[in-house]
Amino acid sequence: MISIRAATPGDIAAVNRIYNQPSVRRFTFALPYESRAASARFFAAERELRTSLLACAADGTVLGEASLTREANPRRSYAAMLGLMVDEEARRRGTGRALLTALLDLADNWLNLQKLELEVFANNHPAIALYRSLGFEVEATMRHHAMQDGVLTDCLAMARLRPGLPADRSTAPLPPPQAPRQPFILRAMEPEDLPGLTTLMSLPGVCHGAAATPFMAEAALNELTDPASRARAIVAVSGGTLSGLSVLLPGQGRALHTATLQSMMVHDAWQGQGIGRALLTAMLDIADNWLGLSRIGLAVLADNPPAIRLYESLGFEREGRLRADIFRQGGYADSLAMARLR
Repeated sequence: MISIRAATPGDIAAVNRIYNQPSVRRFTFALPYESRAASARFFAAERELRTSLLACAADGTVLGEASLTREANPRRSYAAMLGLMVDEEARRRGTGRALLTALLDLADNWLNLQKLELEVFANNHPAIALYRSLGFEVEATMRHHAMQDGVLTDCLAMARLRPGLPADRSTAPLPPPQAPRQPFILRAMEPEDLPGLTTLMSLPGVCHGAAATPFMAEAALNELTDPASRARAIVAVSGGTLSGLSVLLPGQGRALHTATLQSMMVHDAWQGQGIGRALLTAMLDIADNWLGLSRIGLAVLADNPPAIRLYESLGFEREGRLRADIFRQGGYADSLAMARLR
C-alpha cells in the first residue's frame, strides 16, 4: 500500500539516501556522494516555488520523491518543471505513477498550472513510457545535454499542456524611428546599467520578441551585476544609451560543458545595426575560448525570423518546438529550442 504525503525537512536523510543510489543517479542530474547538507540546501532553495511529495510504504519508509517547481518568470508562472526519483527497491510497483498522479491532480485542480515540463535522458525508456502514458509529449531532443557514464548524452524535453490554451496571434509592434547609425561598445554590465536595462526590457518590440517583463523593478535584476553570480552579462552602449543585452548562464555539475543563452535583446530603435550579432559573437568567444564549453542552448520565439536567422548563421541548429513557451498578448506563443555544438 503506497501513501502520498508532503515532504518535510525531517525527510532530508531519506531523500538523500535515494538520491545517492547508483541507478537513480544515472538517470537524474545528480553527482556521486551528495551530502545531506547539499540535499537540504536544494530543498530550501526556491521553497516558495516548489511543491515536493513523497511516496511511502505502510511502515513509513520513503519510496520516492517527486516535485513541481513553478517558473519564477512572471510571463511563465503558468508552467512548472517536474522532477521524479524512485528507490531502486520500489520500482515496477506503481510508485512513480502514484507520485505523478498526485502531482498532476495538484497541477490541474489546485495550482492552476497550464504546462508541466521535464527533462529525461533519452535512454531512460521506462520513464519515457510512463510520462507518455500520462499525457507528456516530446518537444525537443537536446543533444549532448548531460554527462552519463563518461559520455555526453542526449536528453528529451517533454511537456504536458492543459487542453484549449489560446494561441497568441499578435503581430510585432511597428518599430519606432530608427536611431542614427553610430559606433557602439560592448562591455560588462555594471550596477549603474540597471535603470537602462529596466527601460530596455519595457520596450514593446523587446517584450514581443523575448521573455522580458515590462516595468521590472531594478532589485529583481540585481543578480546580473552580482560578482558571485554564474551568469555572464554583456551590454551594448550606443551614444550613452544601453542598446542591447546578452546573458549567458553556464551549466553546473554534469552539465559543466554547457551554457544557456538566457537573454538576447536589442533596443527597438537600434535594430538592424549589427548589435545582436556583435553581442552573440562575443558570448560565443567566451564560451569557446575562455570557458571551454561544447554546447550552447537557447529558446527563441518561433515567430521571430530575424533572430532565428542570426542564430542559424552562427551555427545554432533547431532541436524542437516548445509549445506554449511564453505568455504574450493574452495568449501562448511557441518557441524553438536551438543549440550550437562544438
